[in-house]
Amino acid sequence: MNSNRGSYGSYQQHYSGSSSPTIKNPSAPFEKGPEFNDRDRLNDLLATEKWLTDGFNVFVRETSHQDLYNDVLHILNETHHACRDVFNLMFEKGWYSLHPEQPSHVEEHYQKYSGYQSQFPSQNTGQYQTGGMYSPRDY
Repeated sequence: MNSNRGSYGSYQQHYSGSSSPTIKNPSAPFEKGPEFNDRDRLNDLLATEKWLTDGFNVFVRETSHQDLYNDVLHILNETHHACRDVFNLMFEKGWYSLHPEQPSHVEEHYQKYSGYQSQFPSQNTGQYQTGGMYSPRDY
């Protein structure tokens, strides 16, 4: 895999007549057919890495033994790095494209979720609000 984590290839923005640009590299050639090709393998690998990071996130969050927590946290970080490496390789080969979000759509979602702030822990005291959705655990 590409160990250069800072490199994203020489991506280009493509405007194919639409108002939302696509950010991607030129696509590397791959065998198209009914059998698994390199692009399919990387897609499968990326989906697996995402699934593993989700599972390890839960595992780390729920682990009470400190040594086990440290070991699984290390594995989680390695899995995140492997996932990023697969993403970078796919992006570099032009097999993963990004679609920037429109500012109006971002603002719409911001407005939608900004009302949830009342459920967050109080910013002033560092204590949880009483009667809220979440309360601190007794350890």
